Amino acid sequence: MQESLNKLLPEIYSHMEKEAPREGCGLIVQKSDEIKFISVENKSEDENSFYIDPKEYVRHSIISKILYVVHSHYGQNCHPSEHDKNASKVLGVPYLIVSLPERGEYIYDPR
Repeated sequence: MQESLNKLLPEIYSHMEKEAPREGCGLIVQKSDEIKFISVENKSEDENSFYIDPKEYVRHSIISKILYVVHSHYGQNCHPSEHDKNASKVLGVPYLIVSLPERGEYIYDPR
């Protein structure tokens, strides 16, 4: 899995840099044997948080397996906030958090 994540990081960072300074977001999904990153529109009105449309999340969960919820922290470290931890626990899905502009990664797994 780590090898697949490493291959996706350039695409993830590219999307997150385009969204900066707003938090960017997306999903890492598995469909058949393919693991890919899907950029998702951040519906939050606050640039320091993210919100994925529940309908879009459910749509992706129906057609693929969601492996990670991905989002960025701009101008701060990549460690999860309490909100990140709680949301990840509710979904039962790990969060991959990337920080910008210094480029760091952190995986929070609630399981």
